[in-house]
Amino acid sequence: MSAIHLALDIPCTRDEAARLFAVLIFLAQLETDPDAKPGPELDRVFGANAREALLGIIGHPVPLGIDCRYDPETGLLSLTDVEGRPNLAAVPVLLLWLYPDKLPLAYAVHTARHPGHKVWTLIGLNRIEITEDAASAETRLAALRSEPGAARRIDLLPTKPLPNGG
Repeated sequence: MSAIHLALDIPCTRDEAARLFAVLIFLAQLETDPDAKPGPELDRVFGANAREALLGIIGHPVPLGIDCRYDPETGLLSLTDVEGRPNLAAVPVLLLWLYPDKLPLAYAVHTARHPGHKVWTLIGLNRIEITEDAASAETRLAALRSEPGAARRIDLLPTKPLPNGG
């Protein structure tokens, strides 16, 4: 499979950037300690079940496949793929939970084999959209930005166990 490349810059404060760093630290600890728990800053985001919520969102044991860097001079949090394997299902949902006040956000991914063919993901408070049309992505992003502040309608936080299959 061809490597998938993702890059996204989010304007934010050091404290806001710390949320994603806390997720990455928790996942790194989880590799060596199966009983690892996320830091208290993530309890404020995900509630009392932060560990279960994060593992569910990420699809553990599937790796998240992203890394980040914060530049305090520009105030940008830069997300990039790790080894061309970002978890494309988890990234938009995780960003929805970590940065609801920064939404809408948009980013493009492309494969190493076809760098000119981009697939755009747009994340809003009440929808996640995917398109291959860059012009449509810009139009949709502008439309999402012009919508009045709507309450989040995507409920993705696991609050109770799934029913048994049988």
